[in-house]
Amino acid sequence: TLANYTIAMINYKITPNFLSHEWHITLSFTQPNDSETEISLPNWVPGSYLIRDFARHITHISARCNGKAQPLTQTSKNHWQTPALSGAWEIYYTVYAFDLSVRGSFLSTERGFFDGACLFLKVHGQEEQPHQVEFPTLPHTWQIATTLPQISATIFQTASYAELIDHPVETGIIEFLDFEAQGISHRIALSGIYPDFDRARFLADIQKICETELAMFPSPAPFTEYLFLLHLGDNLYGGLEHISSTALLADRHSLPSYNMGEADKAYTELLGLFSHEYFHAWNVKSIKPAVFAPYNLDQENYTEQLWAFEGITSYYDDLFLARSKTISPEAYLTLLAQSITRVQQTQGRLKQTLAQSSFSAWDKFYKQDENSPNAIVSYYQKGALAALCLDLIIREKSQGKYTLDSVMQQHYRDWCNTHQGIPEKHWQSRCQEITGLDLETFFQTALYSTEDLPLAECLQSVGIKLDFIPLPRQHGGAFATEPQSVAPANDLGARFKQNGDHAILTHVFNGGSAENAGLCPQDKIIALGGYACNDLAAQWSKLPIGTRTTIHFFRQGLLRETSITVQAAEANTALLHITDRQKLENWLYNH
Repeated sequence: TLANYTIAMINYKITPNFLSHEWHITLSFTQPNDSETEISLPNWVPGSYLIRDFARHITHISARCNGKAQPLTQTSKNHWQTPALSGAWEIYYTVYAFDLSVRGSFLSTERGFFDGACLFLKVHGQEEQPHQVEFPTLPHTWQIATTLPQISATIFQTASYAELIDHPVETGIIEFLDFEAQGISHRIALSGIYPDFDRARFLADIQKICETELAMFPSPAPFTEYLFLLHLGDNLYGGLEHISSTALLADRHSLPSYNMGEADKAYTELLGLFSHEYFHAWNVKSIKPAVFAPYNLDQENYTEQLWAFEGITSYYDDLFLARSKTISPEAYLTLLAQSITRVQQTQGRLKQTLAQSSFSAWDKFYKQDENSPNAIVSYYQKGALAALCLDLIIREKSQGKYTLDSVMQQHYRDWCNTHQGIPEKHWQSRCQEITGLDLETFFQTALYSTEDLPLAECLQSVGIKLDFIPLPRQHGGAFATEPQSVAPANDLGARFKQNGDHAILTHVFNGGSAENAGLCPQDKIIALGGYACNDLAAQWSKLPIGTRTTIHFFRQGLLRETSITVQAAEANTALLHITDRQKLENWLYNH
């Protein structure tokens, strides 16, 4: 009878089909009443603010109830409905998996990976029931790396659906590296093919970064174990945070070689990726906007606060490399100069505010096109610089009594006490309550206007001089041992890709030489000044400012010619120079 039915555990059996890159999944559950059951798949994954329509990868779906085939009615792109029948239901579905990213699903003869949001159908009304996942047929040589609570070698169980999709899974041939930080077990799971590397150096550096971040926040940490899933391949980069783990992609040559000495560019970038995603365990996975508590994974969750979550995290990621002494102060200042330069070279900073950048991430930041540098600013990059200014302003105004650390610590205490998200604009007001400072003018300028941030003044307070120099765009910014003054370089006013004897324009910047000559993205430059375009960067750099010359190019298969005037580069490349090392080290190390 119906009275004998109880709501049972939600079960998923996952079987791989390696050659066709498909996960075959059986979802089983009990419906205790003669009522319709709704099932759905998320449209996006927390931490990556774009509607990704994961249901488009479902290539087959069917249902049975009490052993008999039943129809499924699709009610929207990611929702299905069963008939009104009680009993034991089984949903059979197949998911195509060939997305080599941290936010999707991938399966080949070499490895498998998935983020639960793109694989696990949700049974509406039973989200708070226990959810169990079984891998009955994985190859015996394959291992599983995940922080899903483990029942046996191939069975895992969580207390809810939300928990189920917050633990990515890597499976295949995996190398595990283990360490402890502040008494908490940490593990790095490496997959892919990569050269031999200095494991002791790598572990020591990641351990120092984790210990430094753990020490910043009050106990308890939001996790009792932590797992870094690191897949290494060719020209890969990316990360996505989860509550007790993170999925990372990196180039196989970014691991530290033996006897490396000071961290090189690729290894520094890898350390920054670890630092960034780890910090998210506190900032986004714990402290979060109110609209994310809980997430609505069917549709966009709009907030003006992404600057405070991605931007502040982007400020701390490199800062923790310096605090933990895995890189030198000079190396940190080079990273900071590069961040400043990226924002300063973006014309979009004059058109879009940080609040607007956060709010429109769904359709502007995550859907960039050839005009994006002219139209938008990154809430990651400018958000990090806003966090830098905020930190240094708080330090100076409170005479060192408070810092941005103080604000983050209290936000975390608030989260631990209430588990409530932060309403719109409340982050700013809470910051002022915590520090006792009037920061309204700063927030108004930094978040709601397109005025440039007070970077030079803020950095001066910690013994750093900021100069903007008209260097070639590709210079990118750096630490400088001495202040520099140089004659302006020239600038094409465009990004391009050199392909043998021609260059393809990818972005044309407002007001630059290329735009003023009528050039467009996708124009194929074949000659400059009558000479074959074998190295556009080198050829352009030799032309004196003010020179007028010709460019021959193909546009949609038609040969065109235009005259172009060589313009001077803007003074938008940041160079940072230490004027007071004691103040600098006090900021970096005495926090």
